[in-house]
Amino acid sequence: MADKTIDIRGQTCPVTLILTRQALNELRAGQTLEVLADYKPAVETTIPGYCEKKGYPIETIAEGENQWRLRIEKREP
Repeated sequence: MADKTIDIRGQTCPVTLILTRQALNELRAGQTLEVLADYKPAVETTIPGYCEKKGYPIETIAEGENQWRLRIEKREP
């Protein structure tokens, strides 16, 4: 169960990353963000790249054609 869920479907970069980053900033370390997305570049490159840079584990779940659910755990820097 996620601590917060955001729906970024219908958005493209850079908005997808901006909204994800804002939501993560509202969480404490150890909490999980769930992101509903339909923009492949954000799911495959932009958001995972940001998470890797920050050291946040990310899980990508495909839920149909061009529909994904990302689970990101916020960690201490």
